Amino acid sequence: MENITGTSWRFKLKLALHLLITVTGFISVILHVLYSPDPLVSLTKFTFQTNLMVSITFLCSSHAILFRKKQTKFLDFFKNASVIYMFVCIFTYHFLLASGGEYIGIRVITNFTLHYFIPIAVFINWLLFEPNKKYSYKFIFYWMIYPVLYCIISIVRGMFDGFYPYFFLNPNGEIPSGVGSYSNVAFFIAVFLFVYIILGFLLIILNRIFMREDNRKDVFDS
Repeated sequence: MENITGTSWRFKLKLALHLLITVTGFISVILHVLYSPDPLVSLTKFTFQTNLMVSITFLCSSHAILFRKKQTKFLDFFKNASVIYMFVCIFTYHFLLASGGEYIGIRVITNFTLHYFIPIAVFINWLLFEPNKKYSYKFIFYWMIYPVLYCIISIVRGMFDGFYPYFFLNPNGEIPSGVGSYSNVAFFIAVFLFVYIILGFLLIILNRIFMREDNRKDVFDS
């Protein structure tokens, strides 16, 4: 059984990390938009929307931790979704988008926090502090709802105003402005959905493995 000192230390560290993610997230998304040459474009970005989602999620979670409230299933769902979305955010930016433009001023910092710092911090939080649970595999498809809607809305809007938030959603033009056809857009979306499925599957499997190890440790320690 964990002693009082250990519990207090873990509680404070978990709360501090939650507050760090919350404050950094809100400040970063606000400044990233305010100092954007085109704020309305920034609002359409997956990075902005998912980091805002993460900031709100961790704000609610910080409140629950501070007042010793049990984490609701709804909040638990978004905490796990945050891990997946942030993985996609960091890897998509690093491997597909990082060379597509340069940031200046304060946006150099917010670009780093939104694409690297917060995703890594969210993963560390999940690894160290989130309770391991046995999730149903149907959660994989629940976590995919937002990305699918994001792609659909972005493509439909682009048909009317010609704007697409990312080149791989643009059927017009050639790389780096677009991918040339709707079939190529469908290919990119299929690849991303496959990545979401793999990440969701890994998240569920790792939760089950860690939960099994925790149970074995409890039996050994008892």
